[in-house]
Amino acid sequence: MKTEKKLLFALALMMAIFVSCSDDEDMINDSESVFGVRIEALNTEFTLPVQAAMKSAAIDSESITWDSAHLVVSGIKFEAELKSMVTGEDSIEMEYKWYGPEMVNLLNNELTMGNFVLQPGYYDEIELKVIGDQEDAGYDPVFYLSGTYTNNAGTTPIVVMVSRDVYFETEKENVEVTEEEIDFTSIIQLYLDELMVDVDVADLDAADLVDGVLLISSDSNTGIYQTVVDNFENDHRTYHKHKHHDDDHEHDGYNDNHDGDDD
Repeated sequence: MKTEKKLLFALALMMAIFVSCSDDEDMINDSESVFGVRIEALNTEFTLPVQAAMKSAAIDSESITWDSAHLVVSGIKFEAELKSMVTGEDSIEMEYKWYGPEMVNLLNNELTMGNFVLQPGYYDEIELKVIGDQEDAGYDPVFYLSGTYTNNAGTTPIVVMVSRDVYFETEKENVEVTEEEIDFTSIIQLYLDELMVDVDVADLDAADLVDGVLLISSDSNTGIYQTVVDNFENDHRTYHKHKHHDDDHEHDGYNDNHDGDDD
């Protein structure tokens, strides 16, 4: 009964409304440069099994298609070290905090959170810490996926619920900020196929169903759940872009592979 109740809350996740406590609009000034973070999910369709060193191919007999992916972001912590123009040494340490919670649609997300004002100068390091607290999600999971699992027997609805605190960290070194009104965006990319690395197809075929749904959670199909959570903690990458305030197009920065940790 507890599992079924929890599933009903999760299936209503897209209807939940979170009120942000941040003051992004107050922090943005058109004459300043700002730094923000965006989170997105990639590779929504893939075959199974997924191997760590292999890319997913076209859809085959055993496959997963995700059509919904959400993450509750409770807060973002911004830390930076600004070098002195005189000595060339770190002279100013800055720290800002942005508070949510914010429900992020990872499959259709253009939301940039944080939007911290950057003082012109040369930064030795800019670090972002993204936190998702279970307390803010309430009865819903912090991280939620839903879609379909297809095998030789047909198609089955599949749901993944991660109901625990999550934590991502990303950093960018050697950043020069001019007075040319530049926005920097750090995009955290979550590859959904890599969440299923080392998940055995036989375990999915034999998984218990809850009201016809292949539910993967802390109390349903726990072996698969633990594998997915382990992958979730370690598999994400960051990608940085920048643009001028009066430019409609973002310009590529650089790619950086970075493993995440769970706090």
